[in-house]
Amino acid sequence: MNDVRGLTVRGAARRAALLDAAVSVVASTGSGGLTHRAVAATAKVSLASVTYHFSSIEDLRRALFEHALQIIDDQLTATAATGTPDELPRLMADYVVALVTRRGEAAAAVQELIVAAIRDPALRSTYHDHHQRVATLLTPCVGEHTLGLAVAASIQGLIVTALTYPDLDTVELHAAIVTLINQVSTGHRA
Repeated sequence: MNDVRGLTVRGAARRAALLDAAVSVVASTGSGGLTHRAVAATAKVSLASVTYHFSSIEDLRRALFEHALQIIDDQLTATAATGTPDELPRLMADYVVALVTRRGEAAAAVQELIVAAIRDPALRSTYHDHHQRVATLLTPCVGEHTLGLAVAASIQGLIVTALTYPDLDTVELHAAIVTLINQVSTGHRA
């Protein structure tokens, strides 16, 4: 009984390590560079190990997207825990800065896979779920869900733009995000 559980725990750990390697591959080469071989080389495991856990590239891509979104969702949860709903503009700015400075690989992989979602309905629904969660979080601050979706999309644009500037002034980025959300929120209240 313990041996079976140990294999399951080891299998889950191997799968997570493979997904971390896949994040690195996509962050460094783009979504077109995602192959079983590239993940195996990055994870320093056999090709068979990758294909055992992810039989097709589509399975690997979907699992990778879910994994990378979970990393950034975990960052959102951790950031949200540091304040109150009244501080939402600051919290969202903290979140974006944390993604760019501490979760850059996951954030870059997500951006790559958002573009891939244009053509892949399975990825699209995964992204839409994430986008809805962020918009729902923003809605109390901006007043309506449609505005929450628009601000969430704007924040996504800020993340992708910030990732293209290696020497980005994160203080300015933070201030710009706070101002954006405050202006949308103020416009809603007027």
